[in-house]
Amino acid sequence: MRDSMKMTVPYQFMYTLLMQLAASGIVLVFGLVAFWYFTNISVAKEILSGIFMLVNFAILYVTSKKFALLDNKPYTPLKPSIVKGALFGCLIAAVNIIFVIIYRLIWISFGTETGLSGVFPMLVNAMFYYWTYPYNGIMNMSEGVVTAYSVAAMVAVPVLATLIGYIAGMKKFELSEKLDEFMYEKE
Repeated sequence: MRDSMKMTVPYQFMYTLLMQLAASGIVLVFGLVAFWYFTNISVAKEILSGIFMLVNFAILYVTSKKFALLDNKPYTPLKPSIVKGALFGCLIAAVNIIFVIIYRLIWISFGTETGLSGVFPMLVNAMFYYWTYPYNGIMNMSEGVVTAYSVAAMVAVPVLATLIGYIAGMKKFELSEKLDEFMYEKE
């Protein structure tokens, strides 16, 4: 991560988008390499999708928490704001919605009964599949149609992750320290 004196708000937003891209990649690798057998079983793919959404949540949580900790430093020009924490997730949610709309339009324009026709529509389909892979198990994608509850999850998960992470960073809340209190006996 860049030096916190040189960090700007646009940098933070772009870094958050990059972390969403990385989270999707990590989940895609796990989904296609480690859990490939279970991706076609109906109940298992929903459970895996829930696990993958938690991984996505955790990565976005840690990223926004790190930004809040850096924004709290007295020597940085950026000031912490809960709204900014929510806006990180809103940006990702907006990109998710744009991808859903483009995906739907591609299937309406270039879809046939056998699939998509053309290189560009297939590239868009692959990009959509990559970006939204954490939600793939609950999307029930068929010919450009995506379930409403998966779209709601695509909006809620990033916003909640970045908002909660940013608040945790502002309050300097450490989950590991809180869990250690329950794990070890005090003297």
